[in-house]
Amino acid sequence: MNRRDFFKLAGLAGAAVVAPRLLVGSRRAHAAEPYRGTFFVTVHAGGGWDPTSICDPKGRANEEAEDPVNNYFTGDIGTAGNIKYAPVAENQAFFDKHYQNLLVINGVDTQTNNHDSGRRHTWCGQLPEGYPSFTALVAAAAGADRPMAFITNGGYDYTGGKVAATRVGNTGVFQRLAYPNRPDVNNEERGYHTTATAARIRAAQRARLEAQQQAQHLPHVQNSMSALYTSRTSDNELKLLTEYLPDELDNSNNQLKRQAQLAVASYKAGLTVSANLAEGGFDTHGNHDDNAYPRIQRLLEGVDFLWQEAERQGVADNMVVMIGSDFGRTPYYNANNGKDHWSITSVMLMGKGIPGNRVIGATTDGFRAKTVNSSTLALDDNGLRIEPKHIHRALRKLAGVDGSDVANEFFVPGDDLPLFS
Repeated sequence: MNRRDFFKLAGLAGAAVVAPRLLVGSRRAHAAEPYRGTFFVTVHAGGGWDPTSICDPKGRANEEAEDPVNNYFTGDIGTAGNIKYAPVAENQAFFDKHYQNLLVINGVDTQTNNHDSGRRHTWCGQLPEGYPSFTALVAAAAGADRPMAFITNGGYDYTGGKVAATRVGNTGVFQRLAYPNRPDVNNEERGYHTTATAARIRAAQRARLEAQQQAQHLPHVQNSMSALYTSRTSDNELKLLTEYLPDELDNSNNQLKRQAQLAVASYKAGLTVSANLAEGGFDTHGNHDDNAYPRIQRLLEGVDFLWQEAERQGVADNMVVMIGSDFGRTPYYNANNGKDHWSITSVMLMGKGIPGNRVIGATTDGFRAKTVNSSTLALDDNGLRIEPKHIHRALRKLAGVDGSDVANEFFVPGDDLPLFS
């Protein structure tokens, strides 16, 4: 398979795959060791979700209440352990099942109503442009030499040039890319070349690449050479991914489930450090209840499926999941029964190192953020507002990358809050 055919195939399938640079000289080009560290997954609810319809419920007192935050009644708000949830969208099933492992952070101030700024702030911890997402940063710090260190299905996936992003539209393409020497990927007995000939070709390609890279000093040229080498050689690690992908991918209308299957399989194969999953449709300026509730149900079902798949693959104990969105939605309905942009939101986290059955932060009945004590996290009128930067400083420490070169280059200033202790 030549370079042109490789990128044509990847493009037709909606996938963009670029390998990290191969090192030469004293550190010869070689396959990296399988990644066995913590698997970090973010789930993005695109468009700005409504926390008051999920994990920060605000109901109406009675039928006569004017300008209610929501149409459901306060008396119907559900509770699972220490966590309250809105009585809509089959929320009860999710919270009853997962509350013991779930941390809810309410009253998070994104400081913006703009989609681009909100996505960026939520997922990198800073409003200014130029910061990589947490998933990209942790992949760069913990496993940039992996061939698919950072998988993304959307959301905020800026990498800062520190790690290659693998964007996936169709998982079927990876089987063909993994076995380029086979006319039929399911027939391992038949190949374009014999085993011995294929080995000689790979050795010649590798030697030529090393010689060419020795003569180059520009990183982008070396990166291009590495991408070309990966596209031409059959000695690649994508075949490991095909070993762990389910024989049948989920065929429901919930795209999060297929995204989860690929991400978990790639992590199981030792190829991936982090992944972005994404579900859109939360920008409900009209008919909020009718449009938002099915999306919320699909989102939480997707997260539940992610955990099921991680358990099936035996990696659930080594996974961290963060669920969030651009921002929140107004604490009232507009003239179209929709809700508009609102800077206050919530974030939910689960997994390794995350204390479960816990709620940090709060909002008023009018969905304004309350402040917390920076030491105890108790509500405190003289405390500080929780912002994405506080969450990201804690995430970096949890991941063990807060002192890495890439984290120092993209430093997130702010107070350290004991969010995960």
